[in-house]
Formats: sequence, C-alpha cells, structure tokens
Amino acid sequence: MVTKLNSWQKIKISSPQILLVIGLSALGVFTGVTPQYDSLNHQLTQENEVLAQNISNDELQRYARAAVEIERLRQATFAKVEGIVGKGQTNQLACHQQENITQLPTSARTMVTDYCQISESIVRKNGLSINQFNQITQQVRESDELKNRLKEITRQL
Repeated sequence: MVTKLNSWQKIKISSPQILLVIGLSALGVFTGVTPQYDSLNHQLTQENEVLAQNISNDELQRYARAAVEIERLRQATFAKVEGIVGKGQTNQLACHQQENITQLPTSARTMVTDYCQISESIVRKNGLSINQFNQITQQVRESDELKNRLKEITRQL
C-alpha cells in the first residue's frame, strides 16, 4: 500500500536550515558567488561562473530591465523599513549581510528577506543567472564604456 504524503510531510527543514538557505541565496544574489551547502558533509563550497568580457546588447538590455525593476522594489521596500527602524538605518542592509538583517525587528526583517528573494526571481525572469547579473554589475562599475551603454539602454526603457 502506498501512502500519499503532502508536501509538508515530504520535506522536513528546520528553522536554522531555512535561515541558511535564505542567507546563501541572498549572498549569491549580491556577491556573484553561488554558495552551496552540502548537508551530508556539512561543508560550504562556492561556484563562480565566468562571464565573457564582451556583454551583448541583448544581455545588457535584460540586465537593465532587471536592475530597474529591482531598484524600484528596493526603494519601496527600504522606505517601509525606514518607517520601522528609522531613517538612515537601511544603509547597512544588504542581502549578503545576514547579520544585519537578523537584527531587524520581525516585520522589517520579513520585508528585507522578501525583497532579497523577489530580487533573485526578477533576475531569473529576465533570463540571467545571479552570477551573470552580479558580474555585469561589477563590469559596469569598472567600465565607463559599459556605463554609457547601460545609460542609453535605460533611457529607452
């Protein structure tokens, strides 16, 4: 006889494991490194995709769409968080810095965690991996030519 289990019975995840997954996801979104946790060996490894130096216009357009959407979400989310924790207190918040997020009041922590998860889905929805997005971000910071291309694309959005 086969017993059908609902989805909550199939997977049992403890609160520390959930926090670890959220933290690793956020770290990947904003550092370009994809951390991977091997629960059997209790080891943390990282994977870093290499992105070609030449970024196509299509990639840059997808990046720009994602970045604009994430920025709108960030502004709205952090304005709400500032309403809870006070103006200027969000300067120390970043998805890869879980220690700062865990110190927030519960409602603000939930907002920031949701923002981090939604940001990751926005990147993927625009056809980029998290590593690609982060590497393009880094390249834009370092290249005036790429900054100018991005500004032009963003104006057209």
